[in-house]
Amino acid sequence: MSLPSSPPIRGQGQAEGGGLTPAPSSAPSPVPLPVSSPVPSPVPLPAPRPAAGIAQPGHPVPEPEWGLPAGRPATGRLAGFRIGPVELANSLVLAPMAGVADGPFRALCAKLGAGLTVSELANARALTLGSTPTIALTRFQGQPRPFAVQIFGADPETMARAAAAIEAWEICDLIDINMGCPVSKVVKTGAGAAMMRNPRLAGQVIAAVRQAVSLPVTVKFRLGWSSGQINVRDFTKMVLDQGVAAVAVHARTREAMYSGRAQWEHLAGLGDLCGQVPFIANGDLGSPADLEEIQRISGCRGFMVGRAAIGRPWVFAELLGRPLPDEPAVRFAVFRAHLREMLMEHGSKGVALFRVHLFAYLRSHPGASALRRQLCYERNPAVVQAVGREFFLGGPPPSGGREPAVPSGPVAGAA
Repeated sequence: MSLPSSPPIRGQGQAEGGGLTPAPSSAPSPVPLPVSSPVPSPVPLPAPRPAAGIAQPGHPVPEPEWGLPAGRPATGRLAGFRIGPVELANSLVLAPMAGVADGPFRALCAKLGAGLTVSELANARALTLGSTPTIALTRFQGQPRPFAVQIFGADPETMARAAAAIEAWEICDLIDINMGCPVSKVVKTGAGAAMMRNPRLAGQVIAAVRQAVSLPVTVKFRLGWSSGQINVRDFTKMVLDQGVAAVAVHARTREAMYSGRAQWEHLAGLGDLCGQVPFIANGDLGSPADLEEIQRISGCRGFMVGRAAIGRPWVFAELLGRPLPDEPAVRFAVFRAHLREMLMEHGSKGVALFRVHLFAYLRSHPGASALRRQLCYERNPAVVQAVGREFFLGGPPPSGGREPAVPSGPVAGAA
């Protein structure tokens, strides 16, 4: 198998998995990179179809406009900044969450105010072997810019080859190196958070990637391996010495995974340590008060929002002080547009992949536990949309109206 010069854009049911899927053992040796033929420029994501007036029999229910409300450019702690030559409109970044931050969710969060979005982590070796599911993690036809692709791996040469391929495809503005993923399948390869136990190798990986590409290279990592091995300051100095364009730190150790409270106190002074290199703080950020406090402690320039955005993508608009209208119809329009884009992007797997978002949207539902059990194996997108409508609006569409753009009946092949 050779690495495609124009890898397929995920959609029409082509998605098959995630970046952690190992490449087949029968795959041939990697082909030379970079790829000579770049992919076409991304196409803007279509806006939700507006409709005016009262729904008529047989016509779609009107869908209200939604998106970041108009306002002045972000200022103060929310003001945009540059990562190398890449300019961010504001200081809010969507975190690269595996199984969550796919193309539809990135586009949704960008429309609602995120100044930068980052892909799900992609296996560098799988990229160099031409793995279609892994390549699909990095590409989305409607991808808003600026956009960073995040890769992981423990071999400097492989990481360099993967980064060169990504640059040749012209799909992003930044290359981000994951040195913080705590998941065992990543760590056991020496990648992710395991890099914090091997700073010398981590430095070699950064150097190799920087030498292979002209795009700015950024790094995300954690406080350290465990509560007894917190080396975030020394590790930050090392990555700065390697010339990274930005530093992001999740304020937990690998040992902590995603449990407990993020330990913001260990980020103290990192903004000053980074100097002119933007420092982006991450971990339990979901309110304006959180941003104020973590900036006071760390001196960070940017704020990476992760789990707070799941089921609440409008958190970016709220953090910017430009919240969506507090109307159930608007929240439901966001929910419905998200589901629709998941189906368009992932085809038959869209309903199953939407569940992590569905349960988060419904977390405040009085019968949330029962609904989770009921919907755990639901395959019909029309049923999922009806549940969302009941939750946000309290009932079915107006008499004679119908919901737009979501097919009824089970989706073939859905799991």
